[in-house]
Amino acid sequence: MEIEIKIRLPSEQDTIKLEDALGGHPSSTENQDNVFFDGVHKELIKSKLVFRIRIIEKSSKEPIAVVALKGNAVLVDGIAHVEEEEEQIDIETARRIITNPNLISEEAKNHRLLQKIVDRVPCNDGYAQMGRFRNVRNKYPWKEYVVEVDRTTYPHGSCYEVEIESTDPVKAKEQMTHLLQEHGIAFGNSQKNKFENMIYGTLD
Repeated sequence: MEIEIKIRLPSEQDTIKLEDALGGHPSSTENQDNVFFDGVHKELIKSKLVFRIRIIEKSSKEPIAVVALKGNAVLVDGIAHVEEEEEQIDIETARRIITNPNLISEEAKNHRLLQKIVDRVPCNDGYAQMGRFRNVRNKYPWKEYVVEVDRTTYPHGSCYEVEIESTDPVKAKEQMTHLLQEHGIAFGNSQKNKFENMIYGTLD
């Protein structure tokens, strides 16, 4: 179970102010290409499951790809709970699947998590992309946390978000809220996760 706080920032200006408050120099930056898949009859989403392949690029490093299966996501008062399983996948295999989702069943024979996805919810008539968005993630060490500052670009617009994974999300949220207020940074609770914003065409 992944537990994290999700705080929405209204603008690039507020995002820059927060990054300055966090020290201004991220420990790492990830350029993420997030691609989502389902059966052609929406078999996975009907089972409250989300299947994603993420390609991650970091400066001076070879890109990597990660398969994720998420389920039963709940977001209340800026605190998200989601069942999540992730596993790295060969980058060329990931790119082939993105180009042709109907390769998923064939490629699953050589990948544990892909095979689990195929077996858990059969999609006998094939697969298709559900949607896609890009995200730039800056990571900052702060107190006992790693603060992730996201700039997400959808076909319908952009949004800004702060995420902190923690086993004590209430404490983490209180501390981050105090920092934002101390520096006069506007913020609010995220109302939807990134996948929902992609699906519904929102920026909440």
